[in-house]
Amino acid sequence: MIRGSPQRAIHGAVRLAWRPARLPPDQRQDSAVTYVALCVVSAIAIKKRIYDSRERWTVWNL
Repeated sequence: MIRGSPQRAIHGAVRLAWRPARLPPDQRQDSAVTYVALCVVSAIAIKKRIYDSRERWTVWNL
């Protein structure tokens, strides 16, 4: 049986699911910058690969 109000039990479960940030703000920001940098590098690599394949395709069709 749950002691206390049902709302308290619900909020207790929510409180257990919530996790505070484990890293300080500056390290979290560094992680975000690293993630964005990886996304940009990946996008450039994909774009270059698509461009190169199109260029080869036009050379083959000449």
